[in-house]
Amino acid sequence: MKIVLSEKFQDKWDGYLDYCVSNYGKALTDRKKSLMYNALSRLSKFPESGRKEPLLKGKDKIYRAILFDTKYKIIYTVNEDHILCETLWDMRRNPDKLQKEF
Repeated sequence: MKIVLSEKFQDKWDGYLDYCVSNYGKALTDRKKSLMYNALSRLSKFPESGRKEPLLKGKDKIYRAILFDTKYKIIYTVNEDHILCETLWDMRRNPDKLQKEF
């Protein structure tokens, strides 16, 4: 299934990569990119493999989440012909802020 990245997701991903490069260097940033591509590849093959996101229960869509890294989740929705990656969520943040994003 086709993966589509929302503008919000892309902005957060770019910020994450900038942070990694400036704080950890190019080698670790390349490893993080590889982790993301692997997660998206798995997601395209198994779109409903992520669990329903409990923090977004009761919203108008069914939001699912998969772990990308030990501290980050990919929040996404499954549509008829594609998977929309809605946001990249840092799990160390206040969970109320995730609900406010949606």
